[in-house]
Amino acid sequence: MRHRTWRSLVLGVLAAVAMVWAGGCAEKAPKPAVPSTSTAAAASATAAEYPQITIANEKLKLTVYLPDAARGYYRGVRFDWAGMIAHADFAGHWVYAPWKARHDPMGHDHVIGPAEEFDMDDPPGYADAKPGEPFMKIGVGHLVKAKDAKYAFSAGYKIAEAGKRLLSSGKDWIEFRHDLPELRGWACSYVKRIEIVPGQSAFILSHTLKNTGTKPIDTRVYCHNFTIIDGTPVGPDYQVQWPFDVAADGKTPGAVELKGPCLLIPGTAWKSIWMQLAGGRDKVEDNAVVVCNMKTDAGVSITGDQPPAMWRFYAEKTAACPEPFVRIQLAPGEEKRWQSTYTFFVNTK
Repeated sequence: MRHRTWRSLVLGVLAAVAMVWAGGCAEKAPKPAVPSTSTAAAASATAAEYPQITIANEKLKLTVYLPDAARGYYRGVRFDWAGMIAHADFAGHWVYAPWKARHDPMGHDHVIGPAEEFDMDDPPGYADAKPGEPFMKIGVGHLVKAKDAKYAFSAGYKIAEAGKRLLSSGKDWIEFRHDLPELRGWACSYVKRIEIVPGQSAFILSHTLKNTGTKPIDTRVYCHNFTIIDGTPVGPDYQVQWPFDVAADGKTPGAVELKGPCLLIPGTAWKSIWMQLAGGRDKVEDNAVVVCNMKTDAGVSITGDQPPAMWRFYAEKTAACPEPFVRIQLAPGEEKRWQSTYTFFVNTK
């Protein structure tokens, strides 16, 4: 059997490029499979139920859900409402699909694709808010603190102020703007943009956050990256690779096998996987990961332009989720921009 592994080699250019070299981490499946058209059709049917837009070039088509307080795919109070990608189609392959058997738009984790969350542990203003007072959840709104208790990302906090949302788009880009007015000194203007790279099966996910309040913002944002490729269940057919040797910060989950920079899931007798990585912090070049389906030879490379504060990895049979965390600190009036590049590829070697 031939062995191969995958690596992201280009970190300093606009679009990341996934490259392949011999002598790697996992055995290649003996025969590539054709993507499941029935599964793809089912995912498309689910996507059609909610407000959405399609952006595309000649190599990549993205179906993107639109924020909508009445009919949106996601109306929970945990994740940023903007920029969830229902489906990415390229070269006869596809990435992203619902990871829950049943979808609840109000469910805290009923999200899809590159879902992002700000401050999963302590949102701005929560610690000093009294019960009944608002705190800020970037990308969602000002929420109401229910009681004197530790913040719980899965709780169903009420929205006190939803803010103002604006949307603009073109054939190969879409931009979301969310402005939150000042409450208790907390306010922000947040812009997220998805733009397909010309001539490539890649897109740039860019962000601009401005502190428009009177209190400093110290926030950590991460992308959950709910990744499934060609409908293949997560397991032995998948490989995840970082540009550094992977180790668990704590006990390594029994379902996981770590080989240098690679994470493998050799078995199928597991329900879910969660681990925090020990390395890959503080250097921009460590903000990179490749997820590939060794059965269909398709994959996605993700690179960011900020040093990661930490990495986590989560998996269900329906999604492999590498999670880079980035810290953003803003004094009143300050603004910060950051971006990640997603490159979809098919290995033909």
